[in-house]
Amino acid sequence: MTNRMCVCCRKKTSKSELIRIGKKDKIPVIDQNKMQNGRAIYVCKNESCIEKLKKNNAIPRFLKIQATDEFYKSLKNYNGDNSEC
Repeated sequence: MTNRMCVCCRKKTSKSELIRIGKKDKIPVIDQNKMQNGRAIYVCKNESCIEKLKKNNAIPRFLKIQATDEFYKSLKNYNGDNSEC
């Protein structure tokens, strides 16, 4: 199984337990199939890591694109798992 690391808490875990965020047409997208080509970042499915993602400006820093508040809301709604790291 392929392991990836959350950009917020640095926890290493399997790809299936993380959300993959890529970019398409200069906007961030949730890569649900985890197969989109190009640069992407992984984040845990818990709310604390998603909050850190926004607070630390990880998406603009790593993907060189801006994320809207609506995108962060969609991440929280997508996760469905509120476990802590």
